[in-house]
Amino acid sequence: MIDDRPNPVSPNPSRPAGGGSYRFTALAIVALLAVAGGYYWYQRTENAATPEVDEFNVLRPFFRQLAANAKLSPEYNDTEPADLVADAPKDPARLVAVEEIGFCVVGTDDESRLRAEQEEWKDLMAALEKTTGKKVVYRTEIPNSAQQMEALKSGRLHVTAFNTGAVPLAVNTAGFVPLFAAADAEGKFSYQMQILVRAGSPIADPKDLKGKRIGFVTLSSNSGAKAPIQILKDSFGLLLGRDYHFAFIGDHYGAIGELVHGAEVDAVCVASDLKSRAVSSGKIRFRGVDKEFRADMFREIYTSDPFPPLCFGVPHNLPVPVRTAIEAAFRDYRFADTSAKRYAQQGKVRFAPVDYRKDWKIIREVDASLSRFADIP
Repeated sequence: MIDDRPNPVSPNPSRPAGGGSYRFTALAIVALLAVAGGYYWYQRTENAATPEVDEFNVLRPFFRQLAANAKLSPEYNDTEPADLVADAPKDPARLVAVEEIGFCVVGTDDESRLRAEQEEWKDLMAALEKTTGKKVVYRTEIPNSAQQMEALKSGRLHVTAFNTGAVPLAVNTAGFVPLFAAADAEGKFSYQMQILVRAGSPIADPKDLKGKRIGFVTLSSNSGAKAPIQILKDSFGLLLGRDYHFAFIGDHYGAIGELVHGAEVDAVCVASDLKSRAVSSGKIRFRGVDKEFRADMFREIYTSDPFPPLCFGVPHNLPVPVRTAIEAAFRDYRFADTSAKRYAQQGKVRFAPVDYRKDWKIIREVDASLSRFADIP
């Protein structure tokens, strides 16, 4: 699959001694998913009737870990003001030394996507160079959101963007400070989670997904997994792995491509803005090949309330002059006539400041709801 392609479960960066290793847990979950998935497909191809497998239990460790990472790590302080985000260190020795600005958007190991991202954000990088007086380098060696958080925490990454669902984890475990999101002329920013089915599908409502196979993006994605898993359970009484089967496809475009050109899923859950972007382009990448994509190939059977979008920010321990200069570059940047053409085409005009405590409240509530799934018998 293509696009940002984070791991099916996005592991945490290293935690302080005594805090446990989420990386180990995440890798165990990935292994369990692979085993369970392989067994399921073996049984499906070798036997007329697939035996019942409790796929839900495979993800129980993930739900437990959501609760463990629901608050700011003890290594960070949140007092000035209490905004749920790590304060800058009072000890100057704990500030990160910045020789050059490390920059990237959501981590990816897809080379074509990486080249496209570098091209798209070259004008913003130039603006950052101008305000900071420092060279800005795109970090091409970051393949997923877990390593993105590690690079942020280690001081190699100074300006970066996380997808909506990964922001709370980055804030709580890596000291990420959310700052800006692409917005319209009024400063508004949002997208919605949508559940899509094929145009000719008999599925008319989320309740009809019982017994079907749903394609999710990755467990670190809000619209691509976390929000729909929570909504399907709380609003429609459907529990993943028990009331419906699931597959993790890896990215939004790959999920859309699998729906309209594949045969392995009955529905997919994606972000509305990315879906609209694919419709506008008229093509979708499916298993390494560009395929035609039109609005008449699918139907929307559910649209959520608005969520905050991809968010740019910085590590909590940047020196004040560097952070001030970075913020100035974002405030002054305009999308018109820049390398970020697709944002301008979507009606985005500028970057608007975000309030993590307020804007990500709904995302934290989704995580809290999912963490309680660990207690389901």
